[in-house]
Formats: sequence, structure tokens, C-alpha cells
Amino acid sequence: MKKLKAELLLLLVATIWAGTFPIIKISLPNVQPFTFLGTRFLIAAIIFTLIFYKKLSFTRKEMMPGILLGSLQFIGFSTQTVGMLYTTATNSALITGVNIMLVPFVQKFLSSKPVKLENWIGVLIVTGGFLFLTLPAASSLNKGDLITLICAFAWAFYIVYVDIFTTKFNIYNMIFIQLWFVGIVSLPISFLLEAPVSVPFTTEFLFSILYMSIFATLITTILVNKYQKETTPIRATIIFSWEQPAAVILSVLFIAELISFHVMMGGLLIVAGILFSETFYYFRIKKIGNN
Repeated sequence: MKKLKAELLLLLVATIWAGTFPIIKISLPNVQPFTFLGTRFLIAAIIFTLIFYKKLSFTRKEMMPGILLGSLQFIGFSTQTVGMLYTTATNSALITGVNIMLVPFVQKFLSSKPVKLENWIGVLIVTGGFLFLTLPAASSLNKGDLITLICAFAWAFYIVYVDIFTTKFNIYNMIFIQLWFVGIVSLPISFLLEAPVSVPFTTEFLFSILYMSIFATLITTILVNKYQKETTPIRATIIFSWEQPAAVILSVLFIAELISFHVMMGGLLIVAGILFSETFYYFRIKKIGNN
């Protein structure tokens, strides 16, 4: 029952994350990317600090790991948000999901852990999906898709480092540093690079910023850190893969994005490549065990 509860909550996390793609897309015409990002994370940081301040007790050893995680979060969220200025919410979601498949290669880079054959096959399948998704032969490659690809690499490194650091340091300290780091770094960049605009404090904008701050940043971060350890990495991967198709569905339903044949085929190939890369070894071992 404990495992089922954890996996249902992780499914909720994936669904909340999926909702961020159409929300960011409709918010960007009204607010600049780094202003949006900084506001989102500062609100989350303030709420987190007010709720969990009694659990915070810092040591000097925790600062650099926390800043490293915060830097990767900043790169991931900023490139995802800026990329969506030039591409669709659907493309952004599907390309961001590639981070799951990149994790074995990051582990190889950081710890010399061998990359399995199925991971390489998964890369080929996902590359085919990416080509379908962007159709570079038919037109100029969308720079938003390329910017979002940087996001996927940042998240792959983030996933690996989270696994390393959360076993060594206080989780609440790690989350505290990350939230404040992204918020504090984003706002000065917004003042330097973005033209000042008047933010329309409409009901829609307030809903967007509160959803992104409280649900998509604060709650999901806490749930992942608390419940992912209750299931296996392979089951967590399958659950989190729901984010991509859910984001496509929500983008079609709520912001009326049109899904062309090549986008649909590209999306299916990307999801298939991710699942093959991350599940083939598990099912092969399970089959050998049954025999």
C-alpha cells in the first residue's frame, strides 16, 4: 500500500509538470521569461522557508552541492522557458522528456558506469523522433527546439547529482538552496536583458504564477524527494514518462495546439525510445529469472 501511494503521488507529479507547458506558453506573451522564472521561484522559496525553517541547519559542505543543483535547475528551467518563445508547448514537452534517456550517458561521464546497448538503441530511436518532430530537411531548424535540447541535458545531470547529494546531505537544505538560488539569479538577469513591461495582474496570470510556484515547483519538489525512494528507478521512469503525452493532451485541450502527423510520429518515437532505453534491461532480467 505504501508503494502504491508513492507511485500514485509520482503520477500526480508528472501530471502537474505536464500542465506547466501550456501554462508557460500562454504566459510568455504577457511576461518576460526570466521575470516569470524569478517570480515563480522566489514565491516557492519564501513559502518553503516559512513552512520548513525548523528543519534547516546548514553546514559549509552543503553550500556547493546545493549551488550546483540550483545552477542545473536554473539552466534547465531558463532554457525550457526561453525555448518556448520559439517552439510549441508540445515540442517543448517531448524534447524535455529526452533527459530520462540521457541519464545513463551522464552516469558514464561522471562515474564510468557502462552504457548498455539498449541505451544506444534508444538514442537512435529518439534521434529519429527528434528529426520527425523538427523536420530540419523541410525547413530551417527551430531554434526553440535546440534551446530546449539544452534543457534536457541540464535535467539529465540534475537527476544524477540529486541521486548523489540527497543521500549525503539534508534534503530540506538542498531544496532551500536551489529555490533561492534560481530566484535570486533570475531576477538580476531579467533587469539586465529584458525590457521592462507592465505585468497584467489578471486572474489568468495570477493563476499561472501560483500554479507554477506552489504546485509545479514547491509541491512537486517535496513529493519527488520524499516518495521516489519508495519505488524502483525503473517504475519511476515509466511513471514520469507520462509527463510527455499528458503535456501534449493538455496543450491540445487548453491552448488548442494542432498536432500534425510528423509531430505525432516524432512524439511517439521519442517516448518509445525513452521507454526502450530505460526498461529493456529490467524486462530482460525478469524474463531470465522466470525461466
